[in-house]
Amino acid sequence: MSYDALFRSIILPRATYLFADFDRLNAWQQRVAADYFRILSAAGMRCLNDPARVMTRFELLGALHREGINPQAVYRADAFPRPARFPVFVRYEDHGRPVTPLLKDQAELDVALGEMRKQGIPLRGALVLEFCAREYRPGLWNKWGAFRVGDRFSLDHISVEETWLVKYGTNSLMTEEILREEQEAALENRYVEQLKPAFELAGIEYGRADFSIVDGKAVIYEINTNPYKGKFVPDKKRLRCETEVFGRRRFAEALAAVDTAERGYFRIQPSSLIKFRRGFWPGFLPHEQP
Repeated sequence: MSYDALFRSIILPRATYLFADFDRLNAWQQRVAADYFRILSAAGMRCLNDPARVMTRFELLGALHREGINPQAVYRADAFPRPARFPVFVRYEDHGRPVTPLLKDQAELDVALGEMRKQGIPLRGALVLEFCAREYRPGLWNKWGAFRVGDRFSLDHISVEETWLVKYGTNSLMTEEILREEQEAALENRYVEQLKPAFELAGIEYGRADFSIVDGKAVIYEINTNPYKGKFVPDKKRLRCETEVFGRRRFAEALAAVDTAERGYFRIQPSSLIKFRRGFWPGFLPHEQP
């Protein structure tokens, strides 16, 4: 259900609630979401991803660097930072693509930030990240994706591109050697022990980590709290199809493990913050129907 629907509800289904997409909420919406997390938990519902604890991109990447998990630092672009190491690139906190290429030094960074403002592109919400990746194969770059659902972790897939910016992956670049490594890694659930401290630090109990292996260590680029998993379409490559089927079954088993057997509905008691919001915003009026 949407946050808008949740915030207007006083009768809710007995279920497991996975809170997600915090970077799409404004400050007061996050406050209300955190209240609902506690209201639902007090009513006996299983809730994952406490909005008061989950770290979004900037906070998480900064914490990972401070804890020595990630080697690269992150900076707010509107603070006109002076990174400790280059190259760097600029991106927003959302799930879009970087807005600059790799910038090799401070001069290039200063020019890029200045040009963004000249072109009417706000620096608010933009981040400067130190680049940290290695070629996976000659001419190829990669990232791995691994899920956490409750207490279960699952290495799911690899994506490869011919550029350092690996977003969705290019299936035609998946050679037999890469397909076999992907399958072997998924079957043995490789790397997940390295990822557990990052998930714990982030306060994320449901999500997907996107990461790469640099000098033998997992470098985490993001933990997405609303990872997309579309309709299953069997891959024409036999090994990849087998890996996808295995990964989806393991993911489904993890979801079943956090499910609740209870059915029916229950009435909630709104917090003082929720009552306050309902007092002056018509769109926040409660409704009885689930």
